[in-house]
Amino acid sequence: MKILLVTGRLMEDEVRKIAEDFGCDVHIVDVDVASFITPRHLREIDLSSYDLILVPGLTANCNWKELEDEKGVKVRLGPIHASDLPLILKNIEKIDLSHKIPACKILSEKKAKENLRLVDSLDECYFYIGDVKIGGRMKIVAEIVDATRMDRDRLIETIDYYIESGADVIDLGIPLEFDLRDVERLVKVARDHCKALSIDTFNKRAIEIGLEHGVDMVMSLSYKNLDCLELLRDVAVVVVERDVEKLKKLVDTAKKKTERVIADPILDPTNVFESLMRYHRFRQIDNTPLLFGVGNVTELMDADSIGINAILTYIAEEIGCQLLFTTEASDKTKGCIKELRIASYMAKVSKLKKTPPKDLGFDLLVFKEKRIERIDREVKDVIVAESCEFVRDPMGEFKIWIDSERIFCGHEKGVIVGRKAKEILDTVIKLGLVSRLDHAGYLGCELKKAEIALRLNKSYVQDEELRFGIFT
Repeated sequence: MKILLVTGRLMEDEVRKIAEDFGCDVHIVDVDVASFITPRHLREIDLSSYDLILVPGLTANCNWKELEDEKGVKVRLGPIHASDLPLILKNIEKIDLSHKIPACKILSEKKAKENLRLVDSLDECYFYIGDVKIGGRMKIVAEIVDATRMDRDRLIETIDYYIESGADVIDLGIPLEFDLRDVERLVKVARDHCKALSIDTFNKRAIEIGLEHGVDMVMSLSYKNLDCLELLRDVAVVVVERDVEKLKKLVDTAKKKTERVIADPILDPTNVFESLMRYHRFRQIDNTPLLFGVGNVTELMDADSIGINAILTYIAEEIGCQLLFTTEASDKTKGCIKELRIASYMAKVSKLKKTPPKDLGFDLLVFKEKRIERIDREVKDVIVAESCEFVRDPMGEFKIWIDSERIFCGHEKGVIVGRKAKEILDTVIKLGLVSRLDHAGYLGCELKKAEIALRLNKSYVQDEELRFGIFT
């Protein structure tokens, strides 16, 4: 296939290097930025000797279909970033390129669908917890901490959020001090809102109430509450014990009452390596499904959860675990359920294909990128930036803050509410609430900071820098 790569002056060197590796031709349009290229730039060029013309992915607003019909040659969108060209060219025969969707997005979506389908098609099954099959992809057990202290609306809201985030089993955490009437109330409410329901307590009476009202799994059974075993018929049970030999005996004892037994050797946040070895040793002597308490580590380590969840999920897959346990009890663990859900697919695809967990169509990259775009060009007539003295805008001042979902921009004439910095700033300008360019620039900066904080689930304080730990 003979391919012509179209780009602007700024990316000429990079695109020419890639073209040389793949045997493509290059056409440099007389513009600096590739996203400014339009069909007009190619109308006078003879394209008849080519099978495919790849134009920059950021030119999706152009009518490339019209140019394609006019020239009689396929003209399709390439990737957004030139650094993705090698990946696209390697898979060019597998991608149905578009006039409107960048090639990188098409390839990513294609790979994602294929990999999700591969994992979801696995027929391995140990047993069911409620309507959830245990086997194949590791299932996510998400605990609602101190559930008895929630009212009905908050409980339902939390359950819905957990399920939307990717939880397979909802676990109701019962505090040490509780009212039995609250246990009955919350189990009744939760039972109607999830496919698989667990109760997390060592208290025998609380377990009885949970079983009476239809919980599918009990966490946790140990040698300390072994008398609860007599209650556990036709439900799944998680047995916990740090000593591997004792855990094996406890599992065998529990299986005399129910076949749906799950072992938990306990992942200790202060002794992670030894904990992992316990899981490994147990798996060598017993094939009982394993629950892996990732949340024990993410909750008690002052580090971003996303990387911890990724690596621990990959290790759990290598060990041969079937369930991942977490919670989102604190602000810093917000998002852990979704992170584990994605990580569980990544780990399973990696294991099935015997390849590293990369280029799957989905990932857990947030602050870092695989391929960073940089424009390296010589600049003349450099003007050194400097701050100006503050001058108050006669139209008034603004107070900016965020909640969990929206940005608020308060002015004496009203409060503008939205989720995007641009839409709020556009409204401010439209209403004539700003009269100085420097004030408009300031608002744009602060609103964008608020938007970033909102998206990253971070704190926002007007006129203060966003906090990024060691990168601040």
